[in-house]
Amino acid sequence: TIGGNLWLPPIFYLGRNTMARIRIRRLEKELIKLISNTLLFKIRDKRLQSVTITAVRLTNDMSLMKVYFTHLGKESDQKVLTAINRSSGFIKKQIAEAKMMRRIPEIIFQYDDIADKAHKLEDIFAKIHEEEEQEND
Repeated sequence: TIGGNLWLPPIFYLGRNTMARIRIRRLEKELIKLISNTLLFKIRDKRLQSVTITAVRLTNDMSLMKVYFTHLGKESDQKVLTAINRSSGFIKKQIAEAKMMRRIPEIIFQYDDIADKAHKLEDIFAKIHEEEEQEND
């Protein structure tokens, strides 16, 4: 005890429903694995084999799931989004068969443009670095 009070680890200071939030984060990680494996091995659409799931976010009541993805193929973002939306029923079926959740949430797929933003930032930093080298010469 510290100062006569019961000492609790820092995880208990995070606020209400902390344990539920921890469970949701753990479930999100498992869903990333499940959805990635489903897209890679179980769906026959060639456009979806170059898709990488970057994040999954569940609402607190687990009724809605946002799935963020990137892709490396030649297809446009819109075509891949259309293809992945068409496969959402199959993905829900895979989640149900895995028995990870009692209720299967609605799935919203969203293209994750963080890689594009990171590439633009790298270009900007490279230009700044080149300008600094030119000023020093």
